[in-house]
Amino acid sequence: MKKFTLILLLLTCSLSFADDNSLRKEISQMLIVGFNGTEITQDNPIYNDIINENISGVILFSKDFKKILAKEKDTTKNIKSPKQLKALIKQIKTLSPSKLFISIDEEGGQISRLPSSMGFKAETLSHKQLGEKDDTKLTYNQAKKIAKTLKNLGVNVNFAPCVDLAINKESPIIYKKGRSFSDDPQIVVKHAQQYIQAHNKYNILTVAKHFPGHGSAIADSHKGFTDVTSTWNKIEIEPYTELNNKGLLNAVMIAHIYNENLDKDYPATLSKNVITDILKNETGFKGLIITDDMQMYAISENYSLEDSIILAINAGNDILLFGNNIKNDKNIAKEFNDIVFNAVKDGKISQDRIEESYNKIMKIKAGME
Repeated sequence: MKKFTLILLLLTCSLSFADDNSLRKEISQMLIVGFNGTEITQDNPIYNDIINENISGVILFSKDFKKILAKEKDTTKNIKSPKQLKALIKQIKTLSPSKLFISIDEEGGQISRLPSSMGFKAETLSHKQLGEKDDTKLTYNQAKKIAKTLKNLGVNVNFAPCVDLAINKESPIIYKKGRSFSDDPQIVVKHAQQYIQAHNKYNILTVAKHFPGHGSAIADSHKGFTDVTSTWNKIEIEPYTELNNKGLLNAVMIAHIYNENLDKDYPATLSKNVITDILKNETGFKGLIITDDMQMYAISENYSLEDSIILAINAGNDILLFGNNIKNDKNIAKEFNDIVFNAVKDGKISQDRIEESYNKIMKIKAGME
């Protein structure tokens, strides 16, 4: 009897260990991180993040925000030249036994990580310029230029197009940077459609942003709390609804904006009302949902790491983005994986919520190169 009990105990422990490993595998797919360096060595934290923490993907930057603030002469982060970047991406992919999201912000205009000064051929007109010209063929060809460049480099995710409406002409982060096609949702949809279709041709995942609309904001969520309660208009959701109805909304990025009329307690990134009730249920979106950088001050200066992660996942986000550019947390992958694992074990996050995201992520990755 004692022998039987011991065998049963060992089997139970073995199954529990297997279940825990399976859970950790699913959790790790919900994380994209940034890193420093133009090549990967074993002492680079991203090496461990890919090998041991099994992260879902990486985000690439040309400039290091902290170096810019420090006014350093060399502000390079990940990108120096086409040849170097292609080699870096190949190296990253080789490290992982499974497919990785290799992501970048390459909208066009001012928002470009691949400048011509470094030898890249992805320079295009801004969303604003394209919207003003209102030539859909031109927009398609400009987006095709970006998508072809990304494909040749090995990038498979572009955090674009920006489908924010140009409602607030004083917006420092949207209108003044030329990131909106128009203040008319129909014009935005028309050009976003061309942008997305051009990327689809090259099997590049597009991520429309910033839901539920950042174009009315006067503040910059990189720098702090951003309240759009008095400026936001429900027409800012229209581009998402129409693109989704056309079957073109592949993935959506959530904005760190606060709107008391949508959620009295939390900004959109941490709001179940915004993400689950509005984006998923009202809009009918079933695709991938990704946070904006969780290290932006709108989130990181107002919530603890643990609280922000748990709230974001429970709100309905599938992937959390930590750019390690505004801040640099070398241990973020392990911290994230441990926080979420413990939260599931403690009943703060349901395992069903994790599995829902994991299944969506793996389905998309199955169709990527």
